[in-house]
Amino acid sequence: MARKAKNQTAKQGRKAAGRAKGTGSIQKHGRTWRAVWKVDGVLYTKSTGTSDKREAEKKLAEFVAPYHLKGEAGKDAKAAKLAGVAGLDATAKALADAAKAKRAEAGRLSVPLAKAWEVFASSVLRKPVSPATAAMYEGRWDKFLGWMEENAPGVKSVSEVDEDTARAFIREVKKRSSPKTTNDYRALLAMVWGVLDKEGAGLDGFNPWQGIAKLDKETHVRRELTVEELARVVCSLDGEMRVLFALGVYTGLRLGDAVTLDWGAVDLARGFIQWTLHKTKKHGTIVRIPIFPALASILAATPAGRRHGPVLPGLVEEYKTRRTHFMETVRRVFEDAEIKTRGTRDNGRVAVDVGFHSLRHSFVSMAANAGVPLSVVQSIVGHTNAAMTTHYFRVSDDALRGAVKVLPDVFRAPAALPAPHGEEDVVEVEAEPMEAVPASVAKVARMLVGATQAQLAKAEKMIGKLMGKGA
Repeated sequence: MARKAKNQTAKQGRKAAGRAKGTGSIQKHGRTWRAVWKVDGVLYTKSTGTSDKREAEKKLAEFVAPYHLKGEAGKDAKAAKLAGVAGLDATAKALADAAKAKRAEAGRLSVPLAKAWEVFASSVLRKPVSPATAAMYEGRWDKFLGWMEENAPGVKSVSEVDEDTARAFIREVKKRSSPKTTNDYRALLAMVWGVLDKEGAGLDGFNPWQGIAKLDKETHVRRELTVEELARVVCSLDGEMRVLFALGVYTGLRLGDAVTLDWGAVDLARGFIQWTLHKTKKHGTIVRIPIFPALASILAATPAGRRHGPVLPGLVEEYKTRRTHFMETVRRVFEDAEIKTRGTRDNGRVAVDVGFHSLRHSFVSMAANAGVPLSVVQSIVGHTNAAMTTHYFRVSDDALRGAVKVLPDVFRAPAALPAPHGEEDVVEVEAEPMEAVPASVAKVARMLVGATQAQLAKAEKMIGKLMGKGA
């Protein structure tokens, strides 16, 4: 009798949890039918894309199915709690499992893997990023999706991607990418799963990417180019690509900043570029870069009437829409100049040695070697601390040679040493091993280094006396 009462309590709890969700109707809208349904007071409408009533009703059922399942899952979850309170542990577990399964199925129907990026990109829950970063994110998602289609074609929803699949993909990325890039893939996918979970993808808090450990960052710096190499790189460039590389060489801007530079930031009259850097935009970092004469001439080649909008309208469009192709085009510029862009590390991984970022390193080193204070170079390139600028800076061989040329040669005869009190009349003395003369004479001789004529005359008399005594 008591058991019957407990079962009745669970049923009442399920009934009280809420009415069924996901019902709706179809309405004629021009030549086609439109699906209309309401969930929790929110009215949804969507075209079925068909003029056939039966097909429209099928579409309506597809549209409302995820909402219906979510509603049923909510009822099961509440009923499971009531069953647990009533002491019906087995019933509570069965209801909880059913709720989880229905949420997963609802997620599969509402957020299939093929549409996951669309849901993520349009979500108000995701962190806002720049258009360039968004394009990079989408490119990485496309690579993940391509890998899934090849290696796990049976997985159709985000809720079906398990930890083993996630780890397998990250291992594949690790083979051909740096630790930083590998960590970036992991972070992006973890973020996507987190947003989709909140958007009702049926994940129930599960995120297969969060358990993957971050890799230690590997320090690998793209090398700078010599002046001769830079000349080889730019000699055959024309059009927008010539402008892009001129910006890289003479401003030190990163590729994303150079290719998206706007004419509004360029003041040819005053000779300055003032630009907000994408990488440090959240910190409000604005750089003010003096325009080198050669760069000014290249920029001035654009007629004044066309100096509005992007400086590189063609390249910026390709950068945003065909990032992989654009990066390959930039890489070929170096390869065409017979500069090797990639090298193999000890671990067998191929890493980039030379790229557009090498121009930034070259700019910093050229400016510093020309005598520009590092604090000024730091301000131009937008580094947040001097240590980063120093990290980019390599002293040239000519600068090193010039530094030691100004040092005095202490191993030459005394005449080569600076004369005291500004006097330059110094007598050259033939050097003689100190052990070959008496100690007292050696003492006086040491005093002669840099002596004046008067001091030398006095010392000569002293030496004569000492030698006469045979000291």
